[in-house]
Amino acid sequence: MNMEKWAKIRGKGKQRFVLVNGVLGWGVPTAILWAVLMEFIEPSENIWVRPTVALFIFPIASIAFGHLTWNKSEKAYEKHTINTL
Repeated sequence: MNMEKWAKIRGKGKQRFVLVNGVLGWGVPTAILWAVLMEFIEPSENIWVRPTVALFIFPIASIAFGHLTWNKSEKAYEKHTINTL
């Protein structure tokens, strides 16, 4: 990751990063895509069950994804900062 870009992102805070990049950037789109694909692969009688479950589970999982991504990026940023001093 570009360290200048990360410096701007980290300045906005971890919670915003997790919400924007984790939940909105990964969780919700993945939930929708999964629900649509599953409906084509294996149609169900009640079309609303999968999207409802997916829109609950994927955003929760994406919170963990967002935290892991933040922590990984922070370690890389700290390493870069130490090496440039």
